[in-house]
Formats: sequence, C-alpha cells, structure tokens
Amino acid sequence: MIMHRVLTRWRLLAMGLGCLILSCDGDPTAPLPLDGAYALVSENEQTLPSDPGAPGGCCLTLSGSITFTAATYDLQTVHRNKNNAIVFDNSEQGTYTRQGNTLSFTRTGGGGEGFPYLLGPGTVSADGTTVLLLYGDEGPGSNQIRAVFER
Repeated sequence: MIMHRVLTRWRLLAMGLGCLILSCDGDPTAPLPLDGAYALVSENEQTLPSDPGAPGGCCLTLSGSITFTAATYDLQTVHRNKNNAIVFDNSEQGTYTRQGNTLSFTRTGGGGEGFPYLLGPGTVSADGTTVLLLYGDEGPGSNQIRAVFER
C-alpha cells in the first residue's frame, strides 16, 4: 500500500512537470521581442551621415533611432540641409503590428519639420538585432529610402 502511494505521488509529480513544460513558451521559432532602441546605421547602403536623395536631395541624415515597446514605436532622425546648413529633427510615433518578422506601422503623431516618414512595411532579422525600414518619397510602393537600424 505504501509503495502504491509513493508511485502515485511520483506519477502525479511527473504529470505536473510535463504540464508545466508544455505550458512554457518554448517555441524556438517564436520571434524575439523588439523592446528597446535600435540605432540608424545606414540609408540606401550609405553609412551615416548619408545623402539618401543624392545627387538632388536637399538633406543629409546625421543620426537616428527607433525605439519599440510591446506595441508602439518612436522614430527619431536628425538632418542637415545641404543648401543652408540648418540642422533639424524629425520624428514619428505610432503603433505597430508584427506578423513573424514583418512589421506594419500606424502613425499616431510626430513633429519636427513636418516631413512624414510614410513608413512602408518593415522587417526584423531572425536574431532580432536588425530592423529594416522603408520610408519617404511617396510612401509604400514608391522609391523609398532603405534604412537599417541595429541594436
């Protein structure tokens, strides 16, 4: 009888551990969270400062970053006008959704000089260290700037 109780307890313990293991999010294919800041490192394959509109563009991009929470983004860039050397900021905030490694953006605010980014869909590298965004021009489907951000 005592041996039966010990075996029953071991079985219950094993079943409980099995359920605990199955309830953990151990999916190795689940995307890594984006939370945190990513620095802008290049635009159109030019390291910063970049001239993404060259040869006819007005402005150089000096720096930038994008910061993610679980559901929001905050995109910030600093530019210098090539014609008059004025330095200005641009920004955009909003929400994003993620399907695998693809990001979609909905703008909720922003400021700076009033040049909307017109974000196209973005992508996240498999290891979560790099974010690729398309922005500018006439919006998604046009000749947008290809911006690379890294953690």
